[in-house]
Amino acid sequence: MTFGNMNHKSRSETPRPLNAVRYALLLALIILFAASAALAQRDRLIGDLQGESNVSPYVRETARVMGIVTARIKNGFFIQVADSSADKNQATSDGIFVFTNTEPDEGGATVGNMVSVTGTVTEFMPRNGQSSLSVTELSMTKGKDFIQVLSKGNPLPKPVVLTPSDFLSGMIDQLERYEGMRVQVLEMTAISPTDGRVIGTASSESNGVFFGVLTGTPRPFREPGLDLYDFLFLTDKEKEAMKKTYPKLGPFDSNPERIKVETAAQTGSKALDVSTFAEIKNVTGVLHYANRCYSILTDPDNKPPVAVVARIEPLPAPKPDQFLIAGMNLENFFDDVDDPANATDEVVPTEALEKRMKKISTAVRVYMQMPDVVGVVEAENLAVLKRLAEKINADAVMGGKPDPKYEAHLVEGNDGRGIDNGFLVKSSRVKVVEVKQFGKDDKYKNPVKNEDAFLNDRPPLMLRFSLEDPKTKDQAGFTVIVNHLKSFVGYSDAKIQDDVRLKKKLQSEFLAKLVQQRQKADPAERIALVGDFNMYQFDDGITDLIGTIKGKPAGKDAVLISSEDLVESDLIDLVDLINIGQRYSYSFDGNAQVLDHVIINEQMKKHIAGFAYARLNADFPERDRGDANKVQRYSDHDPAVAYFTIADATKK
Repeated sequence: MTFGNMNHKSRSETPRPLNAVRYALLLALIILFAASAALAQRDRLIGDLQGESNVSPYVRETARVMGIVTARIKNGFFIQVADSSADKNQATSDGIFVFTNTEPDEGGATVGNMVSVTGTVTEFMPRNGQSSLSVTELSMTKGKDFIQVLSKGNPLPKPVVLTPSDFLSGMIDQLERYEGMRVQVLEMTAISPTDGRVIGTASSESNGVFFGVLTGTPRPFREPGLDLYDFLFLTDKEKEAMKKTYPKLGPFDSNPERIKVETAAQTGSKALDVSTFAEIKNVTGVLHYANRCYSILTDPDNKPPVAVVARIEPLPAPKPDQFLIAGMNLENFFDDVDDPANATDEVVPTEALEKRMKKISTAVRVYMQMPDVVGVVEAENLAVLKRLAEKINADAVMGGKPDPKYEAHLVEGNDGRGIDNGFLVKSSRVKVVEVKQFGKDDKYKNPVKNEDAFLNDRPPLMLRFSLEDPKTKDQAGFTVIVNHLKSFVGYSDAKIQDDVRLKKKLQSEFLAKLVQQRQKADPAERIALVGDFNMYQFDDGITDLIGTIKGKPAGKDAVLISSEDLVESDLIDLVDLINIGQRYSYSFDGNAQVLDHVIINEQMKKHIAGFAYARLNADFPERDRGDANKVQRYSDHDPAVAYFTIADATKK
């Protein structure tokens, strides 16, 4: 450059004057550099960066903002303008998240510090969550952007108290105007328990995360239809095509009244463990957004009072002329034996296995009223299921009850982790006629890998049995089929969803055809389907698996992937017969939902006497898993229990 030559000229040289062209070019470079520097130092208000819509008007601009540090998390911190400097615009947030990628600098990003921060305005959206709202952030680059402390020990801005009026619109972005700000809920009701990480199947670690609603708001349930997020983020062309092709496809609003509460997210905070229905007061922290939900990251010193209202109640005892059929997800019920033939075999410490068997035994004996037949899913093998049966029998005798003489039945399937379907049968009362597995060798074409794969990872397992009528002494025969259909994992993952959705559809059709074949061969056969079907009692806009199994599939104009009606004599899902508030067996992201069903045919309907879920797992915190003295949380699913009369109800 000219400057370099001039600085190093020899004493004998005479400086050469710049010509007009070179001078103009140099001047332009200087102006451009000055403009870039000014842009990097341009001051903005936080409210300006947030804007009045979901996306900042200054995306990709480098800006400097000023505010009080209100919270620190592992990859950044939050700042908010002082109360005296708020912009008074109710449509814009006065807080923002500053992304640092690593633990933020303690010297600068200390809670209470008034700071100025430079960074790039971004709209963050995780790679695996493209159908989601974005979060307005100020992203800092190490070595380029910086924090300057202006003062220390400032009082934090007063939290905005969330009220029912903030949720009136029912829109998924209704809390956008508070994004990054301090908020408070005076009275909250938990709608799901605190979650956590399972360690070795028998112990766990709390993550401090639960969901709640403002007290007085009804508990949110998963409802029929396509999740609103999956629809909103389609292109206009895709939306128009969908309306024409699927005019009866309805939306599920995603329950925007839910609030996630993360009690261990802020640096220095500790997890709060609650059960569903707990009443919690004065929940205070910063409002963040992730995974299609607004979250309150509670302050480290926020110790809200909690009133626990969830109780465990045994189901009613059956009458002498009744019998019980149950479906029970044991959630990764592995044994303590190393299987050399299985490279991925999970070996549970003996003490941990004994702890789980104690909890399950208590559940079966005390709270489920010792069903005559229990269809179990997620048991590793016959040996461990036999050990569980022996434990239940021994505990019953020790407790002064007659020996139920439970016997275990299990047939190995195709699951990669080695979990299978099986039965616990009370042989003191039940006579086993036949145990048979269906569809183990059936295959389908995986559309993603373009190769054949097993259709049924956990093939349906049938039990035919008989019971003696205490009045007539006649033997009455019944059929139970236990099922564990493919999970939702990958259901909305663009890379593999075509395979996951197809497999779930084909599995439901396989089961529907199986029932149809049996009903056609013997119209008098009494059939009950139990287990974890991994689908709601209605369509989700994508598929209608339970409708297919019942013989009442949603039409081609109502779901993206439809099935034909394969069952002539339709089946009945017992969950449809109970109180609406009890229609759940599982909780996911604060949405109560049914995954575990008992589905019966018309012949079995003549014997139905009742149905309920034993509330042992879905409403209790993951932390309880490791407590052998508590029955709850041996699994994440509530068991389904159906009551039947032995005699034909129509003959009474």
